[in-house]
Amino acid sequence: MKTFYTDTDIDEYFRALTGFAPRQFQTETIKKILNREDVLLRAPTGSGKTETAIAPFLFAPTFNLDFPKKLIYVVPLRTLANSLRQRTETLVKNWSQVHQLARPVAVTLQTGENPEDPRFEGDIIFCTIDQMLSSFLNIPYSVGKGSANVNSGAILAAYLVFDELHLLDPNRSFAAVIKVLQQVQGISPSLLMTATLTDELASRIVEEINNEIS
Repeated sequence: MKTFYTDTDIDEYFRALTGFAPRQFQTETIKKILNREDVLLRAPTGSGKTETAIAPFLFAPTFNLDFPKKLIYVVPLRTLANSLRQRTETLVKNWSQVHQLARPVAVTLQTGENPEDPRFEGDIIFCTIDQMLSSFLNIPYSVGKGSANVNSGAILAAYLVFDELHLLDPNRSFAAVIKVLQQVQGISPSLLMTATLTDELASRIVEEINNEIS
């Protein structure tokens, strides 16, 4: 098992995962996430943001890297969570055909409509923003108070992906996401993805995440 990786390795692995060569932004984002850096990614719809987000999680064990063992992928809409889950199951299947996995990767869904993973026990968990925020605040919709710390702990230790960031309510869920990212900064990597975001708002997000909590 490798203990390092190169751009060539990422290119080779990304082709095995998706069938396509990575674009430059994909290679750079994957490298930063593998290095446990937080990333704000702006890329057009259909450019492969989901594949970019999933790749580091699958590649890290092959490179023998110290990386979170859980990925929580947060979206604003239930329908989006379900479709992305199906896409990811295909990616995991592709990856398992060319790289032997130590154990199967469980891809789960946790939404109000499909509450199949209430304790966030999967390896890759797709959930809506309300499910993630309620769990992080120790008041999860999905489990009783006695198990609330399980969900909160899972989020703190996970590689977090927030997709379609521009669709979040700027005065409510968006502001709450910033607080979550401030809390987990330096513990686990986070990836924020959007198709449309102004330079001004992008700079503000980075600044707020990097600010110490008063």
